[in-house]
Amino acid sequence: MQYMLALFAAASLVARIAGDCVIDTTEELQDKEKKLLERLAPLTKANQLFKFRDNPYNYEYKARICNPVESSKPNAGIIQVDRNGSAEHSLGMISKVNIKAGNNWMMLEYRGGDKYHSHCNGLERTSIIMILCDSSTVEGTMSIIEEHTRSNEEDCYYLFELYSNVVCSAKSSIPGGLSVGSVLVLIFVVVVGCYFLFGFLYQRFVVGAKGMEQIPHFSFWKDFGNLQADGCELVCRTQEAGPPRTYKGIGDDQLGLDDDDERDDHLLPM
Repeated sequence: MQYMLALFAAASLVARIAGDCVIDTTEELQDKEKKLLERLAPLTKANQLFKFRDNPYNYEYKARICNPVESSKPNAGIIQVDRNGSAEHSLGMISKVNIKAGNNWMMLEYRGGDKYHSHCNGLERTSIIMILCDSSTVEGTMSIIEEHTRSNEEDCYYLFELYSNVVCSAKSSIPGGLSVGSVLVLIFVVVVGCYFLFGFLYQRFVVGAKGMEQIPHFSFWKDFGNLQADGCELVCRTQEAGPPRTYKGIGDDQLGLDDDDERDDHLLPM
């Protein structure tokens, strides 16, 4: 008896999570699509009624996610109301649902709506709701993107768009999430800051350096800056290079020898 109660409780929990949506596909795909429906639990529990109009035709649309819309059409997930409110058309039932998902998107398909009268070969209406990632809201706004109804085609559908954070991946669902490049820049700035901070403290309090010598590896950075200046001068130089410089040997200034010919005069025999 307890085992049966546990099964009943588990089934009730799954039903509450998935709302009233019923997967209409093969058994191989049902388990996968039921897990996708569980991701829609925040939208399903909110039971939000989305109402909006299609400006070109001035139809009014009412929709819910895995919950029926109050209308004369039973189990309708989306209905279309004529401009004067005299007629309603079911655009798909929550008892015939297919669902697919990818990175930051989910496609919820309602099938089994009212049949077309004079086009689409009299097929049942089908609605597709593309739920896209928006990390700032759970119950975003819904709008109609396309009404694909041709007289001689069987591929007819209504395409809707809804934004919600329930389909966002773990990385993109964080508001203000940083990109890989931003993270690398932050790491670089922190490492450089720590290098100069701890290097300065070591030079001052351990080595006892003063002034510019407190900068860690000061001679390296000084030479590095000179090399950068030489490279910039070489690349950006606009004047012709002058004659090569004559370098004196070490100690020439102390000996008072300014000319190379005078260096060995005192060694010549008299």
